[in-house]
Amino acid sequence: MAIHPDSNALLKAIPLVLEGVSVDVFDTDGVSAASFGQKQPNAEEVRIHVPSGELVASIGASDPSLELVRSLLTTIAERERLESDMESMNGSAWRLLEQVSMMGEALPRLSAGGDDKEIAALGARACHRAASVQRVVYLAGDPYKEYCEVIVHDAGETDRQLVDTGIDLEPMQPVKGLLKEILSAEGVVLRSVTKGEHLGEEGSVEALAKRQILGVPVTYGSGDKRVILGALILIDRTASLADEDQSCEPQLGNEEGQVAESFAAMLGAVLGARKVAELGKELAMAQTIQQQILPEGPVVLDGFDVAADYFACGAVGGDYYDYLPLSDGRTMVVVADVSGHNLASGMVMVGARAMLRTMALVHNEPEQVFSRVGELMYQDLTRTERFLTAAAVAVQPNGRTVDYVSAGHNDLMVYRAKTDSVERLESEDVILGFLPKPEYTARQLLLEPGDCILLYTDGIPEAMDHDGEMYGEDRLALLLAQLAPNHSAQRILDGIMQELDVFRRGQMGTDDVTAVVIRCTVEGNIR
Repeated sequence: MAIHPDSNALLKAIPLVLEGVSVDVFDTDGVSAASFGQKQPNAEEVRIHVPSGELVASIGASDPSLELVRSLLTTIAERERLESDMESMNGSAWRLLEQVSMMGEALPRLSAGGDDKEIAALGARACHRAASVQRVVYLAGDPYKEYCEVIVHDAGETDRQLVDTGIDLEPMQPVKGLLKEILSAEGVVLRSVTKGEHLGEEGSVEALAKRQILGVPVTYGSGDKRVILGALILIDRTASLADEDQSCEPQLGNEEGQVAESFAAMLGAVLGARKVAELGKELAMAQTIQQQILPEGPVVLDGFDVAADYFACGAVGGDYYDYLPLSDGRTMVVVADVSGHNLASGMVMVGARAMLRTMALVHNEPEQVFSRVGELMYQDLTRTERFLTAAAVAVQPNGRTVDYVSAGHNDLMVYRAKTDSVERLESEDVILGFLPKPEYTARQLLLEPGDCILLYTDGIPEAMDHDGEMYGEDRLALLLAQLAPNHSAQRILDGIMQELDVFRRGQMGTDDVTAVVIRCTVEGNIR
């Protein structure tokens, strides 16, 4: 089986640039003619037929580069079909052949780029050559941001030519109108310029077009994991001899759209892979920070046995627990939960921890601490569309009276040793950040030896089994009643976590899990 050298070069480049991808070439009898890259187990296959056989790429089923590989193989297949029918080949076909060759050259260069700006410049210049257009502009941004950055414009022209033509784009462009449409599109967007008018305001990307503008989003991933990185914009096709002979203006069309989509796919794969790598480093750092801000070990409170545990369902979670010393000698045991369980939630929780600790140094009462934190975090939580629930118990060493405050948190559970029963105290106050000036109230609880307090986040009652049934707070209360008699706080906590794991049958939960058990151990003073 013979594959054209340009196609062969591109096939070789794919596994070199995209890790974990292999490509096999088979002839019409199914015999292997060539192999590039190492095949991975549990991979998904992309099969593309060519005149002399078949191209088969193996790639992880969830790999965001899947569509790029499919696009590259399809382009190669088209090239091979054109090569097999040289007699009917026209100008468009020749340009497609050139495109394949350029893509084979561009792909390794893109992966070797020093930074995002350099990669965007390389991709835009390669696209400029392949598409034969007047200008190519690359915008970095997404439709949900107010502005996008013009990283590259007028690819293929020198800086001197830019000055001479009087083109001066602002580095930041408002995301509105046509730019917003292109950034949020699923495919190619094509617009023509009305004679005597402009598509956009003076100094905008759209205003550079004299005849037409074609744009395609640069994305990474697919489905609900699709991330918009930017847009590749082609402006006005270069006139050819055929255009001049026919006395008509050159038009952008399907051919240029295919070129733009191919290069956008390459840019998306390379830039996206870089961002994933960077995010991995950031997640690792955030995970380390979050682990370091949690208490190093169990707190020592005379007259009480305390145990706590925390599990994040992802690299970074939105749950938090802490032991905050108050100036009157009490310790405020806090459990909190930020909506979501990702990096953003984790960063909000870091800020909430800092505020809780600061306010605990200023105010003696837990309700005062919550009121002030809610006031200070109102704007931040509103802007980030996050909310924060929290509960706290203020404990006096060797005391039996504790103060409890809740901000829209899960029910507080109290096991009473004398009656062998569990009380559930519902939250009566709003979540933190819901009101600009919230006021919280505390309730007092009188504890007896053997009584236990359970603070927890919704990752426990909302845990699901294989049938989609929630664990629920009723089941948790029954479990607390079973475990609390004659067991230490740590044994009670371990029993809850083990039972939760059995309920989920070992599968990973979809929410963070945090729990704190406070057990009264000795007779103490009633404060």
